[in-house]
Amino acid sequence: MREKNKQVTPSDVANHLIGYERLLDFFKEAQNQTPKGIGIKKDSKASGTYILLQFKLGDKRVAKACNCAFTMDGIANALRKAKQVSEALKKFSSETEFLAWYDEQILEKNQVKNDLITFSEAIRLVEDNYWNSYTKKRQQRDRNNPSHQSCWYEVYYCFYKELPLNNSVNITDMMNIINTKVKGSKRFKDCVSAMKKLCEVTENNKLRDELGKLDIAQTKFKQNLQSISLEDFFELREEILNVPENDARSNIDTRKSWLFVFSMQVVYGLRISEVFAIQNIDKDFRTKDGVIIPALQKANNKEMIAVVGSETILGTTTKTGYRLAVPLVPPTYPDLIDKLEIKSGELPVFHLNSQNPNSIRAYISQRAYRVLTRWAKNSKFTQTHALRHLANLNGMMAGVPLEKRAMSLGHSPAMNDTVYKKRQTTKTTLDLLTQSTNQAIPLQSAVAIAQQLGCTDEKSIKLLAAIYNVSEDEIAKTM
Repeated sequence: MREKNKQVTPSDVANHLIGYERLLDFFKEAQNQTPKGIGIKKDSKASGTYILLQFKLGDKRVAKACNCAFTMDGIANALRKAKQVSEALKKFSSETEFLAWYDEQILEKNQVKNDLITFSEAIRLVEDNYWNSYTKKRQQRDRNNPSHQSCWYEVYYCFYKELPLNNSVNITDMMNIINTKVKGSKRFKDCVSAMKKLCEVTENNKLRDELGKLDIAQTKFKQNLQSISLEDFFELREEILNVPENDARSNIDTRKSWLFVFSMQVVYGLRISEVFAIQNIDKDFRTKDGVIIPALQKANNKEMIAVVGSETILGTTTKTGYRLAVPLVPPTYPDLIDKLEIKSGELPVFHLNSQNPNSIRAYISQRAYRVLTRWAKNSKFTQTHALRHLANLNGMMAGVPLEKRAMSLGHSPAMNDTVYKKRQTTKTTLDLLTQSTNQAIPLQSAVAIAQQLGCTDEKSIKLLAAIYNVSEDEIAKTM
């Protein structure tokens, strides 16, 4: 029995999925929402991966192309077309009539393409497509959401506004804008991607293929990445709290509240905006399936699980949506949660002076930068994302497995194992080498060794499951 949902909607179960895994989960959810008798399936070719519609035509079940690529937008469009096909099959009694309709409406074979469409008209098509599609978290985009508004500007419109709007879509004008960006930079890559989108919505494959010849590999990265050790953070904390008594210019409560924000990043590895989306700072949180996650401020809360919501207190969306985060406490400071006063922390109070979506989205990070610049003059530390990297290294020292660290931090294991090792300080590296908790090798490596030794019997599976705290079925599947 298929679910009777109106549209593909977010599921909390898969909010931790990243990249292609998230795309596959979105596709699976769309498959569950096709009309009865209609299916969608992947079709991989040398030119790319596409979606086929499956349905019964006459006495045979057929699989036909529907002009939908295997992307978030393509999946949503395929689901929409599946519903159109379901209605058409009820309407037409002749296969010939149905196939003619299919060619025209689904494959759009007989529709005249307008090669003279202007940039202004094409941009309007991209914008309509953007607002009618889903986010990477599989949420319908909302025109009133400041994060979604800001994303439209940063991904598309910041490049489109430089185009001659009244000109017909052409490669020369697009390349003029692209060539103003530094080749090898992320800005160059993003600009090409935005221009390709113009070609896609106008179905101008010739121009899209021309842009596809450009080398968009990113070779230029930030060189001024800051790093910090726990000892550095403790000194930073003392510097911020060390203010003269009765100093009217220094609000100690404001300083403590911002230190709570930075400390949450150190302990949980949160993005700074995610601290303002924590659901259980001072009250218990009840999950959709009825599990109670205790408030962080509860004296008897020993696990200290933090619940990251899908929205911040400003109404902006968090990058990876809802998830649970565990404290990453290194063996060098087992009392880290008490030392940083996590249980008594409170968030800063905000007073927004602007309704501009870009300003709202950047508000938290900009405020954090300003308070660090103003209060931490000796340390010169301003990049709060380094605290997230520090938490990952703390988790490594504590022996937390790669997969669990990645799930807690809200990104892929690959990201965790590459990018998140770039900000190690010498002190942190020495601690990792000399004071880390002994940890087992990764699960996949253990299974491979067990197979080499011929230890694939039921007893060995039970032993591995107990050591790695996973189900016996999970071990059996990997063998």
